[in-house]
Amino acid sequence: MSTELIPFDFEGRPVRVVTDAQGEPWFVAADVAQSLEYRMASDMTRSLDDDEKGTQIVRTPSGDQEMLVINESGLYSAILKSRKPEAKRFKRWVTSEVLPAIRKTGTYAAGAKLPALPTPTQDRVSSILLIGEAVAKVPGVKAGIAMAATLTCIQENTGLAVETLRRALPAANAPICSLNATQLGKLINRSAKATNQLLAATGLQFRNDRDEWELTEAGEAWAEAMPYSRNGHSGYQILWNPAVAEQLKEVA
Repeated sequence: MSTELIPFDFEGRPVRVVTDAQGEPWFVAADVAQSLEYRMASDMTRSLDDDEKGTQIVRTPSGDQEMLVINESGLYSAILKSRKPEAKRFKRWVTSEVLPAIRKTGTYAAGAKLPALPTPTQDRVSSILLIGEAVAKVPGVKAGIAMAATLTCIQENTGLAVETLRRALPAANAPICSLNATQLGKLINRSAKATNQLLAATGLQFRNDRDEWELTEAGEAWAEAMPYSRNGHSGYQILWNPAVAEQLKEVA
């Protein structure tokens, strides 16, 4: 990969990009994670495919550093899979600035002001995205299906190419994760505490340094860590796919 950095700016925060020998963009994962307010870049990239992430020596003011980077597909996956409030603004920014700036020839026009989408088109895309996000929040609606329908609406109403984004969506059979430990425990006749301990013993979650439950790589196939904020406290709540109850009954 090239060591030349091409900085973008999202709400005053840099999002650095390097290009490989084919001119394909790779985004510094720490910058993307900060923009989407993940706790760590590794939390964001853990579920990405191997060909969507890598490492690269990046020149910084303190010297060259090896950094985790994600490619264009990985960037789309991180955005589309995120349910954080920041993702909505990040999607708009990617649609109006980053995507128009990416040259399909594999090169960038650094330092030049590249044209954004025409205002009517940008407004139309933003409106459709808002509708899609509202639909995705309806109980029982799978986020991937909602976003696929949203992309179809964008293509039909604007003519924009969306196939690359569509390929980043989760499969149609992706699990619906909706149960907390208390609700999951009712399915297996256990308390929330006992359920959490069983999930840990099964290797699906563990206690991190903040004494909070965190998903293991195996657990990510059965659950999602969802951000929450209530009573002045913010954190992550793990919501489980009901199908995991059958797995727990086998080892209980």
